[in-house]
Amino acid sequence: MPSTYIESTTAYQVGWGRSIWRRVSGLLPWERQAVRDGGIVWFAFTPWHYTQSGYKVVTAHGDKFDSREPTPAELDAITKANGA
Repeated sequence: MPSTYIESTTAYQVGWGRSIWRRVSGLLPWERQAVRDGGIVWFAFTPWHYTQSGYKVVTAHGDKFDSREPTPAELDAITKANGA
């Protein structure tokens, strides 16, 4: 598991669900590179369903960036880093 978790304060999700237009925008160039290098870049959002954690982990698929819910171990590290 990576030892560094990077919070992006500029990233945001565009499109939700199974939309073909779904992506993460607002990533800084060094955050994009961190994701490509296998780092954990995450951002907070306001959840609207009880199954959502309120955090998303950024993933890279070629030149496209998407997001997913964090694993339990990632969520634990993120909430500890976030002071929760």
